[in-house]
Formats: sequence, structure tokens, C-alpha cells
Amino acid sequence: MRTKVFFVLVIIFGIVITGCKQTEEKAEVEDIEEVKIDLINDEFPEEKKEVKAVLDSLFMSIQQRETEELLSYHLYSDKFTEFRDGLPRTGASENEEYERQLLKNISSFDYNLEDLKINIFDKVAIVTFNADFRPTIGENVVQLWRQGTIVFVKNDDVWRITHEHFSPITVEDSK
Repeated sequence: MRTKVFFVLVIIFGIVITGCKQTEEKAEVEDIEEVKIDLINDEFPEEKKEVKAVLDSLFMSIQQRETEELLSYHLYSDKFTEFRDGLPRTGASENEEYERQLLKNISSFDYNLEDLKINIFDKVAIVTFNADFRPTIGENVVQLWRQGTIVFVKNDDVWRITHEHFSPITVEDSK
């Protein structure tokens, strides 16, 4: 009789512990889901200011033709990607070469970013805009209408570019 009571108590105890553990796991899953929702819905105002400051500094480095400064805003690695003007995807070395060549070829650079949007997802920022780029090459001012996407990753507390995408846009589409 004592053996049967003992086994019944062990079974009841096991059921109670299992139920408690499932409740804890369910609470953990709910907490994780809340964090995921927060990462999507939160505005991250301080991080937006940080990314905007980096973006402003990046374009300032182009205007001042500071090649090494411009390159320092990039997180060049095997994960770096770029799309430009409908061409196939390129990587870090091609982007670096393009950026260097750009600054060698221009004598000045004016720009205006329309419809700027900065979305933050914790340590990732997606920046989109319609751009009116006006580089001066030789004596000619070239008008380039582009829609752009720049993906930043926060690495060692610094926002760096890990992806760029620039495509032509018609003037009508940008209004």
C-alpha cells in the first residue's frame, strides 16, 4: 500500500513540476515575443539621431572629398553588398574602388535628400530616401536622381554601412 501511495505522489509531483515548467517556458516565449514586437514598433529616437548624424557626416566627407573619412563609414566585410544603377550585386572591394574613384572625379558635390526615412531595429538601421545628387565632374554639373537604401549596423557602438542600393528615379516619381 505504501508503495502505491509513494508512486501516486511521485506521479502527482511530476505533473505539478511539468506544469510549472511549461508555465515558465510559456512566460519566457511571451517575453521574447514582446521584445520582438518592441524591436519592430519602437521608434528608437536617440539611435535615429545617431544615424542621421552619421549620414550627414558621410555626405559632408563627399563634399569635402575626404576619401578615408568616407570609407570609414563602411563596415567592409564579406557581408557587405551593394546594388547600383541596375547592375549586378557587388561587394566590399568594388564599393571601395567606386567610392575612391568618385572622389577623384568630382570637384564638388551638392545633394538634396527628399522623403528621408530612418527605421531602427535595435542594432540595424534602414535609411531610405529620394536623392537629387549634383556632382561637378570637370566643368559639368551632372544631375542624378536616385532612390537610395542604406543599411547600417551598429558595431562596437558605431553605426557603419553594410549595404547600399541606388537606383535611377524619374523626377516625376520623386515628387
